[in-house]
Amino acid sequence: MSVILKIDEKIQVILGILPEGYSEEEFVDKFIETYPNDYKKANAVFLKEERKTKPGKTHPMQPPRKHIANALKSYLSRKG
Repeated sequence: MSVILKIDEKIQVILGILPEGYSEEEFVDKFIETYPNDYKKANAVFLKEERKTKPGKTHPMQPPRKHIANALKSYLSRKG
């Protein structure tokens, strides 16, 4: 289950806002600006995973900014 619901639809919205030649960083910043609650939710889930992970171990969840960037890459690879 994705942490951010309807992420493909949200990615389409952001792509419609950004000018051609945008950077990944610009995309992530615009996503956070447009959908702050989704970012907060992803961050909360990430921090929860961090707290319950034993010292020296890792958990599979990526940091929220990386999660958004990878969602963009996945979307573009499927649509390209």
